[in-house]
Amino acid sequence: MPDPDRILQSLSFPASYLDAGESIVREKGLDVAEFYQFCGVTYPRVALPWQTINGKQMQRAMARFLQTHTAGVPPLVSYMAHCAVTTHGPIGVLAITARNMGEALQGALDYSSLVMPAYAMRRHDVHDQVHMVFERQHDFGEVNDFFTETVVAAFLQIGPFLSRLPTHLPEVHFRHAPLGPVADYEQAFNARFLFNSQQDKIVLAREDLSIPLLAPSRTSHMLMKATLEQQQQLRPQSRPVTQEVRRLLDKAVRENLLIDLAKIAQALAISARTLSRRLQQEGTTLPQLRTEASIAYAEVLLLETSKSILQIANASGFQDAAAFTRAFRRGTGRTPTQLRQGTRREATVPSSGPPQHGESSTPLTDKVKPPNPE
Repeated sequence: MPDPDRILQSLSFPASYLDAGESIVREKGLDVAEFYQFCGVTYPRVALPWQTINGKQMQRAMARFLQTHTAGVPPLVSYMAHCAVTTHGPIGVLAITARNMGEALQGALDYSSLVMPAYAMRRHDVHDQVHMVFERQHDFGEVNDFFTETVVAAFLQIGPFLSRLPTHLPEVHFRHAPLGPVADYEQAFNARFLFNSQQDKIVLAREDLSIPLLAPSRTSHMLMKATLEQQQQLRPQSRPVTQEVRRLLDKAVRENLLIDLAKIAQALAISARTLSRRLQQEGTTLPQLRTEASIAYAEVLLLETSKSILQIANASGFQDAAAFTRAFRRGTGRTPTQLRQGTRREATVPSSGPPQHGESSTPLTDKVKPPNPE
């Protein structure tokens, strides 16, 4: 069985995330050197671009904050008051120099794995809403709930940089119970918070994505994007082709456009053979990614619409309700009906796996119009 600590130690986060912890420690008049010693980081820390800490050090930094937090106000409110947008490095600068909220959000999605490998983030459009879903990839023990809150709330930090207030209050959903008074969350972030939900996500009105930012800068934005592209290519655990294919598939499935290998290769300006080889090198395949994208979209439809199972199967690109149910259960550990009813995940069902003999769970590929580049 994999060692949880070893898994966390293999993850890489920007060391700038320790800045918030240090700021809080100084405010409370506590020993800064002791904080870094607790985290397992040499003090004084040399601040260098792209200096990193591992997941275990990140976990201990959050645990230390929770130990020193004064009861009453939710920990998230206190923590985010010390976490600037620039704490996220070039991604933060990329966001606040974007033309509008939609471009800022897309930049965060494209490069989130560079600063937050602990979570997978997906966008799904349902009617006039945009659902930003966060899926925790690793177990951080007792800080799981608080960690999730900080990751989701980071997306709300764009608020002060908008030229006007959103027409509709953002909705923030968490699967866990609140860690303090809900009213304190809502007052601090000007959003509606809902706990004990079935997904960790932010729900935005699609029309609000067009809200301009206060100080857009095309030059700075493109410079940060080039920096992030370079860093993504250099990072050993980066899966750039997988991420780009998944982005295209997510966009295609929400637009009901299911595309094949040749069309995706064309969109990426590489050959189909090269695309297949690179995906294999990154440990995945196009059918696997297509199924993952379809199931992720189906999850949102199941939770946010009253569509029938057959309608959702068709909208997600499956042949019929039976094939959809089999694939969904294999991918999530629950049937579509169980998810909709809030039934607990079945622990004995693997998170993914190949279809059984004689069945096909891969979504249809008869619609092959390529997605428009964003």
